[in-house]
Amino acid sequence: MVYLSRFLCAALLALAVLSTASAGVNNPQSGWYSGNPLLGPNTLGDLACAGSTCYASGQFGTLLKSTDAGASWSGIVTGLTLNLTRVRLADRSPDHVVVGGGCAVRRSDDGGDTFFRLPFTARDTGCAAPLVSLSLPSDKTGYLLLANGRMLATADGGHSFSRRTPVPGGANDILCVADRTCFTVGASGIVQQTTDGAVSWTQVASFPNTSLLGLERADPLTLYAVGSPLVVLKSSDGGSSWTRKNVQNVPGGILTSIRCGDALNCLIATEQGNQVVRTTNGGDSFTSVVPSPDPTFAVAFASPIRAIVAGGAGSAEVSDDAGASWSAVGSRIAGSFTTLGAISDTVAYAGGLNGVLARTTDSGQTWSNVSPPTEQTIDRLTGWGADRVYVLAADGTLQRSDNGGASYRLLNYGTTIPAEIAAVGPDRLLLIGVPRGILRSENGGETFQRVQDRAVRRAVVLAADRAGGAVVVYGPRAAAISANGATGWRKIPLPRKRVVRDLDFATARLGFALDTRGSLWRTANGGRSWREVPSLGTSAARSLRFEDARNGYVAVSGFARLRGLGLVLRTADGGQSWHPQIVSRERLFSLAAAGSTGYALTVSSSLYATRAHGDIGAPRSLRLSAGPVSRAGAVVLRGRLSAAAGGEEVVVARYANGRWTTKLATASSNGAFSLRWNVRRKAVFVAQVLGDADHMGAGTPPLTVTVGAASRR
Repeated sequence: MVYLSRFLCAALLALAVLSTASAGVNNPQSGWYSGNPLLGPNTLGDLACAGSTCYASGQFGTLLKSTDAGASWSGIVTGLTLNLTRVRLADRSPDHVVVGGGCAVRRSDDGGDTFFRLPFTARDTGCAAPLVSLSLPSDKTGYLLLANGRMLATADGGHSFSRRTPVPGGANDILCVADRTCFTVGASGIVQQTTDGAVSWTQVASFPNTSLLGLERADPLTLYAVGSPLVVLKSSDGGSSWTRKNVQNVPGGILTSIRCGDALNCLIATEQGNQVVRTTNGGDSFTSVVPSPDPTFAVAFASPIRAIVAGGAGSAEVSDDAGASWSAVGSRIAGSFTTLGAISDTVAYAGGLNGVLARTTDSGQTWSNVSPPTEQTIDRLTGWGADRVYVLAADGTLQRSDNGGASYRLLNYGTTIPAEIAAVGPDRLLLIGVPRGILRSENGGETFQRVQDRAVRRAVVLAADRAGGAVVVYGPRAAAISANGATGWRKIPLPRKRVVRDLDFATARLGFALDTRGSLWRTANGGRSWREVPSLGTSAARSLRFEDARNGYVAVSGFARLRGLGLVLRTADGGQSWHPQIVSRERLFSLAAAGSTGYALTVSSSLYATRAHGDIGAPRSLRLSAGPVSRAGAVVLRGRLSAAAGGEEVVVARYANGRWTTKLATASSNGAFSLRWNVRRKAVFVAQVLGDADHMGAGTPPLTVTVGAASRR
C-alpha cells in the first residue's frame, strides 16, 4: 500500500548480471530494478568497449553491460555504494573488465559474471590515496594511478601490487600502450612517459597554462590528449612528440575524455556535459553535437562508426554515423510522481503532477504513459484486473478507464472529495473519508450509496488495504474490516494508546500496524488483539507493505550510518526478523505490493520493482546470543555471520525504555563478532547486516536479555 505518501502527507564471488536487455535494469546493491528511467537514475560517467561488448560505470556503484553495442543494457550488482569513476578492459578484452572509484577496484575475467577485489587498499573506504585512473595493457600487467601521482603496478592481474615511482607533479589519467610503456597527463599541461614499467618518468611534452585530463590511443601511432581550456593534443608517432590542435567553432568548456573509432573519427566529452565535441579528420576541425537533453559525460566507440554516449539520469544514446546523429536507448516518462498503486503482480500505476499517469504491465520492468485528460495532480488511483483503473485528481475529478488508460470516462460522486479510493471488485468501488465513512458503488462508479454499517458510518478512515478476499479501511485511530465484499463491516480495535501511521493485512486475520513512534505491531486474529514485535531494530520506520503472510517490507529513513538513501527492511518470516536492502540512492516516497511483486517510488520520481523480494545472492544466517545476567551492568553479546569474508559491518540494536539505539560490530574472517552493552533491567537486541554482491542481507529475531534470568528469543 502507499499509506505513507497518502495518509501522512494528507495530514565478492558472484556479482550477478540481472535483467534482460529490454527490461528494467537492476540496481547495484540488491534485487530491485529500475523501470523508469529504464537504465536507472544514476549518472553514468565512463564507458569502455571491445567490439559490441560495452560497460558503463557511474554513481552509487553502478555498472551496466551491453552485448549489442549499446542498444540495450543489463545491470551488474556490485554491492558498492561509492561512485565508480573508471571502467577499463584489460588487454582490450570484452571479458576482462576492471572497474573502480575511490578506494575500491573490482575485476572480472568472465564478462562480469564473477568479480574479485583488487587489494590495493585495506578496505573500500577511508584510504589515504584514492584511485584516479588505471590502465591494463595486457591480461596480467596493470597500473593504478592514485592521488598525488602515486603509482602501483601488478604483474598478476591485480592479485598483488608493488609501488612504483610517483608521477612528478601528479597526473589525471594514464594510458599504457605496452606492458612497460605508459603515458600520463596532468594538471600542469605536461605529458610524461615511462618505458620501464613506471620505474622512471620522462617529460615528452609541455603545454603551459593548460590542464590535461584524458588520454586515448586511436591506433598504434596515433594518440590524443584533451583538457582545459578546449585543449586537444595529438601525437602521430606513438607519443614521442605532441602538437596542439586548433579547436574552433565549438562552445567553451573543459574537455575530460576522448574516444576514437579510428585515427580520424573521435568524440570528446566535457565536464559540463552540455555537448560532445566531434572530429572526423583527426583534429583538423571540430563540431559540437548534443546527443541528449540530459548531460553527456562519457563517450565510446564499438566500431569505427558505432558510437555510444552516456550521462546524467542514466541516459544513453547510440549513433551509427560516428556521432553525427543519435538515438536514445531505453525510455523515461517525464513527470513528478506522487502516488503509486499496485493492482497485481504485473500491473501497477504511478500518478502525479499535471495529470501524469504511468502504467506497467510487466512487473515494473517498463512503463508507458497513459495520462488521463486532466492537468490536475493525480492524488489517488486504484484498479481491478488488467485494464480497469480509476484516478482521482486534486480538483475532485474522478475518471475510469476500462482499457488500461487508452480512454477515460468521467464519474459523478458528489461534491465532497474523498481521502482515498479503492476498487474491491470488478465493479465495486469505495470512496473513503467523505468526510467520514464510505461511499460504495456496485456499477463501476456510475452511482454511489453511503455505507450505513455502524462500524464505518462515522469513522474517520483515510486509507484502504485489500487482504485476500477482505478489505480493511483505517485511519489514525479507527479501522474496520469487511470479508463479504464491503457490504458488512466489523470494527477493528487498534493498539491501545497508539496512533497508527500505517496498516497492512496480509490475510483477513494476519495484520501488521506501524505506529507514529515507529513501533511494529502484529495481530493473528483479525485485529481483536495486538502484540508489539520489537524486531525492526529501528524507530525510523515510515511505511510497510506485505506481499503475503511471510514476505513484507518496511521503508526506513536510515540504517546505521546510511542516511538519505532509499532503504527498506525485508522479512521472510512474517516479521520475526528483518534485514536491510538498498533500493535507491534517493529516499523512498512510497511502497506498494501485489502478488509476488514489490514496487517503490522515490522522492525524485524514479520507479523500482522487484520480483525476487528484493534479495540477490546466496542466503546466509546471522546469530546472536548472550549469557545469563545476574545483576545490572555490562552484558557480552556474541554473534556469528555465516559465509563471512571478514570485515563485514554488523549493526546490533538495543530496545530499552521505548527506544532503539545501535552499535557497530565487525565480523572476523570466521564470521564471529562480540560487543558489550549495559542492561539495567531488561533489553531486547537484534543484529542485522546489509547484503552484498555475493549474499543476501541477514537479521536475527529479537533476543530478550533480563537481569536475573536466562536470555530468550
